[in-house]
Amino acid sequence: MTVDAVLAGLAALPPPEGSLAAWATRVGTPDGEFPLFGAGTRAETYVALRWNGERCAALGPAVGPTLAGLAVGTARRRTVAELSAAVDAGLAAATAWSASTAPVSTGVLTATVCAARLAGVPAHELPALLDLAASLMVIGPPGVVPGHDPAAAWLALRAWDAGITGMPGGLAHTLSVVSDGLPDVVPAGPDVAGLVEALR
Repeated sequence: MTVDAVLAGLAALPPPEGSLAAWATRVGTPDGEFPLFGAGTRAETYVALRWNGERCAALGPAVGPTLAGLAVGTARRRTVAELSAAVDAGLAAATAWSASTAPVSTGVLTATVCAARLAGVPAHELPALLDLAASLMVIGPPGVVPGHDPAAAWLALRAWDAGITGMPGGLAHTLSVVSDGLPDVVPAGPDVAGLVEALR
């Protein structure tokens, strides 16, 4: 699905219902930084990206990078053509990652590539930004937490702008661990409920 199709899908959203409507009521504010599409209100950018990502997941794999791109592109005064090129770059990068790893959500990385392109992150600095974004990945099947992807990409870029760096080689390490598989059994230990009771 192209950026134009995602944008058309966003524009056609009916008012939210059920838990999404309740969530919008809890977090919405008229002076929020970013809209909750179709809800007639706004919220802080990170929360709005989480909400929009959950609401719009059915619009396809371009949703995450498009949402992250809308947030970054608005702040950086980018054009729709630049947004489209950035989303394409993110989706192209995702194809390479999905071919080299076990089935796992790389949506944070896809959205981070898009956000980085719109923010003007130099190409030689992108690997370090992706190392940081890798620490925010959800290890699970693609689409397991759709709202997390654009929000985490936006957060990774904000952290990067603030001078925070990730573990060098963090992306390669994370993808390697995922490819090798995670342990099936968690070691037994004290019961958390007992610990909480002891802290009363």
